[in-house]
Order: sequence, then structure tokens, then C-alpha cells
Amino acid sequence: MNYKLLVCVFASFQLFSQKESSITINLAQEKTAISPMMYGQFIEYLGRCIDGGVYEEGSPLSDENGFRKDVLESVKALDIPIMRFPGGTVTKIYNWKDGIGDTATRPTRKNLIWGGTIDNHFGTAEFIKYCRLIGAEPFLVVNMATDSPMSAAEWVEYCNSTEDTYWANLRRSHGYEEPFNVKYWGLGNEEYAEPDAGIHQNVDDYIKDSWHFLKLMKLQDTTIKIAVVGSAEDLSWSREVVKEMHPAIDFLSVHFFSMPWDDSYKTLLKSVDMYAKSLDSLRVVLAAAPAEVTDFSRWYRFPSRQDKLTLAIDEWSIWDMKSNKGKGDYQMEYDYNWAHALVVAKFLNMFQRNADIIGFATWAQTVNVLAPIMSTPEGSYKQTIYTPLHAYRHLSKGNYLPIEAISTESKEAPKCLDVTATISDGGSQIVVAIINVSEKESNSIEFNFDNLGNGKKIQLIEQRNYTSTSLEAVSTMNKNVVIETKNTKMVDVKKKIVLEVPAASINFYEFEIQK
Repeated sequence: MNYKLLVCVFASFQLFSQKESSITINLAQEKTAISPMMYGQFIEYLGRCIDGGVYEEGSPLSDENGFRKDVLESVKALDIPIMRFPGGTVTKIYNWKDGIGDTATRPTRKNLIWGGTIDNHFGTAEFIKYCRLIGAEPFLVVNMATDSPMSAAEWVEYCNSTEDTYWANLRRSHGYEEPFNVKYWGLGNEEYAEPDAGIHQNVDDYIKDSWHFLKLMKLQDTTIKIAVVGSAEDLSWSREVVKEMHPAIDFLSVHFFSMPWDDSYKTLLKSVDMYAKSLDSLRVVLAAAPAEVTDFSRWYRFPSRQDKLTLAIDEWSIWDMKSNKGKGDYQMEYDYNWAHALVVAKFLNMFQRNADIIGFATWAQTVNVLAPIMSTPEGSYKQTIYTPLHAYRHLSKGNYLPIEAISTESKEAPKCLDVTATISDGGSQIVVAIINVSEKESNSIEFNFDNLGNGKKIQLIEQRNYTSTSLEAVSTMNKNVVIETKNTKMVDVKKKIVLEVPAASINFYEFEIQK
């Protein structure tokens, strides 16, 4: 199939198509706010994610902070709202005090989790500085396995205190007079995992110790937001955590990894679709926590949760570990192809449909390891999955609008179209995101608009299409295989319009309502 021809003509109307579908956009539907934190990222001391990725001292490509300038430029362009650090599983052996002060005196430790060593030159202050440069809120995860509740509270003091106290003054002596104001904190990582180097595989142990960590951390700063470990697979764990801790926590952390069990495209798609059921189940778990906390003892000396309890999907990714195609440490440096990009877009559509229960999400990870950005000593480049991560952050509006989509069947997948709509706060701009997962079949789509309102008109003001030469196409340092087409010709819409969507594509259609 000639993909280049398709992207040239996809904006035309009533073209020949193998399939027909319809979308009904009812403007009377209630909209749901999408958390801007839904589009976050994650970095960990794992392989070349930090050292040799975001940070590389002595490289001609790095700035005075040791940050790779080429990588930083690509990370900035993602417009990341929140960044998670230092892990991940590595938190179980990470000592935050190793990563403060003069880098020359920081100890080098063996990375007991992922192998190699951690020289700690990229520590708390460097992470905060990186977050400020890219415009992201920092999200720090504390070590519950080999560190203590008091040490976690001291980290909060070091980061956030304005008082004349030891850890705040130590921060000042390190050159940081103003507090870092870290708002988001996590209590451990996958603590239920028996093979990991933790001690909280029993949920009761986790709850008991989490309360201790939380109390001391909140007493340092009553305004911080806390994420605790939940599980999408073990709902009994999640139910117990919510039952016992909901008055004082803000987020329930869960992880979603697409792990295809064979190398077929159909299986890759199914490995994402399965999480729709997980979100349905987690919705029930969250509903057990009342929206408003009452009877919270004042002797805690900090306020109860103020907002609705939501999910922190603080690791989500495609981890094709059974393919044996990965490179690097634990074979976690993957060449993501265009099929993977379609799957990332499906994840993001699913997140938008569940915006009412998702507080934030962070893709795992950012550079080299399961990453949208790859680096070498000579330069860096964007993988195919960078495209949907970038596009959804920049093109989606701030609220989810339910729609009715009627999709035809496809040989490659039981439902070939994946559709969501987002709408601006004022209701005058609508963006419809359409993923056509069919490898070979384009789709003619009829857009219908209901309850537009008397005297109002609607225009199609922008169309963007992303596709590639094949599902297997992979970008490299010397070649970007993503084909983007943008059309800003305005088209008047009289309640409906028909557009052609090419095969294996990610598409955004922006409409504007005018009086």
C-alpha cells in the first residue's frame, strides 16, 4: 500500500474506502476534566536511562550541569507535566543522602537491583534542576525497604522546609536557599513483589509501615500529596490499602505494562485492551473511599485528604520481554516500531476515557530504557512512540467528551477504530482522536454533531495525520520513519462531514464552534 499517497489525500472527502464508520458527537454530554498530570515521564537508575541518557558528565554534548543538551531539547519538547525519580525497583536500595552536596564527595554504590554502580552525581538537586528546566513537577519515591520513616521525613525537610532546621540549613549550605517545594511523594514501589529486595510483601505490613512513613513526612510538610502502592493484578491488596489508608492518601499507584505473549500484531493490541477491564475493576476499588473524609482526628496534626482518591499510573509502557529483541541491561533498550506507536496511542485514548479516576500517569521510562528517546555518544533521536506521546500532550483539550463510535470489523483486530474526543473548558474547541489499527484498510468516517445549539456553526479547522511506511518501520539516528501531514484549511460543517482515515494511522481532527 502506498502510505505516502494516503497521507496526501486523507483530508479529502468521499474518497474510495474499504470500510465505513460513523462517529456521533453529542455536545450535550457531560464533560470530564482530564488531569494535566496524565502525560508524565519517569527516570530511574537503570541501564543508560540516567547515566549516558539524561546525564553524561564530560560529554561534548552536555552542558555545565552534565545534562545532555540534545536529549534535554527532545525532553523539553514533550512538555512533561510531572517526572518520577529515582525509581522504580531501585528505590529499595537507594539512599537519598548519597545524592546531595558536593558531587566529588558523594559515594559510589553498587546497584544491587539493576547491576553496575550508581555514582550519585545525579541526585536530588540535579533532578529538581532538570525538572525546572523542562517545566515538570518533581515526584520523589521513598525507600521503604532499607531506609527509615525518619529518613524519609528528613528528605521532605531537605526539599521543602523554610525553617531554621538542620536539613533545611544543609540544603542552603549546598547552594539552594529557596526550598524545592516537592509536592508529590510515593511510598515505595511494587512492595507486594516477592522477588524484589523489599520486606512488605504482606499487605498488612505495608499498611502499618506506610502509615508511619506518611505521618512523619506529613508532619514535615502538611501540604504534600502521597501515592501508595496498589496493584491492578491483586485487587485484594488494593482494596485493603484503600480501606485502611484512604483518609490520608491522595493516589493509589498501579503499573500497566503491555507484555505481548507472542510476536503477532493482534496480540500486541490485545495486551493493551486488557487494561480496560483493569480500570473498570480499579474504579470499584476507588469508589470504596468516600469523596469527603469525615471524623479525621485532629491529633494527626495534619489535614485529611481533600480531594477524591484517584489512580497514579506511575509506570506504563510496552515491555516486549518475550521477544528477546531488547538490548542493554536486562534487554530493556527496544527499537519501537510503528505498531508500538499505535499501541501507545491506544493507551492514551483509554486513559482519557477514564479521566475521572486518573490523577496522573508517568511513562516508564524516558531515555534509552523502554524509551521514546535514544542516545549514543554522538547524538540522539526520537523513536516512533515519541510521536503519540508528543501529539496527545499538545493537541488534546482539557476535558473528555463521551462519544458514540460505530466501527467496522477488521481482519487485524476485532475493532479497527479507537476513538476519543476532548473539549476545551469553554466548549468551543473539540479534538477527535482516531486510531485506525487496521494494517491495510483505510476507513471512511462520517462525523455527526448533535445538540450544537441554535444559530451556532461548526468548522473543521485543523487535521493532523501520523502514519509510517509499515507496521515494522523503526526510526534510527539517520532516519525518521514517521510521516506527518497537517492541513489547516477550514471547512464548514453542516451537522456532519465525511473524512477518510488511512490504515495504521493516528489522527487528530480539531473542530471549532462559532456563534
